[in-house]
Amino acid sequence: MERNLYALENFVGIMQECRRQLIDDAAKGNPDLFKFLYEDKNSKLRELYEKRYELKWLESHLSKCKILLTDVNASDATKRELLRIFLQWYQEFLKAWGYTSTDAFFFNAEIESLDVLINTNQNWIEEFNKVQMLFLRETKILDKQIEEAKI
Repeated sequence: MERNLYALENFVGIMQECRRQLIDDAAKGNPDLFKFLYEDKNSKLRELYEKRYELKWLESHLSKCKILLTDVNASDATKRELLRIFLQWYQEFLKAWGYTSTDAFFFNAEIESLDVLINTNQNWIEEFNKVQMLFLRETKILDKQIEEAKI
């Protein structure tokens, strides 16, 4: 009973801490959050930002549980029991978000994949802008040369 109470108090504390982080991200203008909130609503890129932020936020709950368990001064058996209790509640939490417990094992890999996709998109945009700038510059130079040739 004491372990359940300890686990419950700490799990609720982790949930509160993660929600507080979500509020801080919104209040302080966290770029990850704002990119998905204010990107073009019909953009596939927005979906990538949204999924990445959601997964990072969900994964942060489990990370905080792991940190708590490494910091707690208890026997290995007690830590295993606390982990079992945490994971049971975390599974329920994930179900509410439409994820399975198996999905949680792949959050980090999926976050990394989304990072690659987002960075690739950013690189393409930068390259496109460079090419567009070069085209505009060359067009201006050509227009100037045409005007000079008319005189």
